[in-house]
Amino acid sequence: MRNGEQKMHTTKRFIIATLTGLALMAVAPGVGVAGGTDVSGTEFCGSTGAAWQTSTAGRSGTVVVTGECATVKAHWRMDVYVNGEWWVYSEGNVKTGTHTIKTSAPSMPKPNDRRGNYTYAKITYTYGNWKNVYEEDLGYLPCKGCTG
Repeated sequence: MRNGEQKMHTTKRFIIATLTGLALMAVAPGVGVAGGTDVSGTEFCGSTGAAWQTSTAGRSGTVVVTGECATVKAHWRMDVYVNGEWWVYSEGNVKTGTHTIKTSAPSMPKPNDRRGNYTYAKITYTYGNWKNVYEEDLGYLPCKGCTG
């Protein structure tokens, strides 16, 4: 490479590195970060706990999440993951104050671990441009007779 070409190549690399660094520092306005606090510092909705309810020895059940909202009519979506794979979801709206949201899992897979099916719920609250995401760990759910 000639000297002039090398300078041009180095300059391009510097500009790209600078732009990449700036892009990594930028956060979209109103997008929540893990833990549920949006960038404005206002926590508009969040989960406060989660539980798995079953009457079928873990073959099916309901994920119940409790939460609190400081805004009117926020939208929620709950995605349930089993053994690292997406399993079911539900969605709806909640009003200001405490709330309970539920997602039913009609059947559970055969566990790939002797401890049972590892399950967690991801709850996403949105209100206008704000978005908060919470993950609630439900742990290992033993299951006798789950489908394969």
